[in-house]
Amino acid sequence: MSQEDHAGWILGRIAAPSQDRAVPASSVEVLLVDADAGLRTKMAGLLRRNSHTVVEVESAAAAAEAVRCGCTPRLLVLDLEVASRTERSALAALPQEPSCAGAPVLVLSRVGNEELPGLRPAVSLLKPVDAAELVEAVRRLCGTLGG
Repeated sequence: MSQEDHAGWILGRIAAPSQDRAVPASSVEVLLVDADAGLRTKMAGLLRRNSHTVVEVESAAAAAEAVRCGCTPRLLVLDLEVASRTERSALAALPQEPSCAGAPVLVLSRVGNEELPGLRPAVSLLKPVDAAELVEAVRRLCGTLGG
């Protein structure tokens, strides 16, 4: 997708080193957790248009259920903006699930890199998140050549 395709799309800032690995984009699965259905749908659509397979859910409980049902994400994208303390704790536990082992975490937040016990995000993007920055962060964290 060209820069023009992203014009006007404000979905942050990214400060992450490149972790590119030669993996076909079709093998990528992103587990996207965001309580805002509209924003979640826009982000998932954007990532799908950039050759990423996306499983989108509204909560930590739904994410845990997806993982129990066989979702093995290469990347966890977690929106912490409206998450309660209980929800944040549950989100922090996701990377410990065997199906998520080794999956980096990308956090979306209005206040930056939030400290949660057990959660060490590889990248934090400030909201509102720029579409091009989201695509680039996912591409780098998943190690894909596409996007």
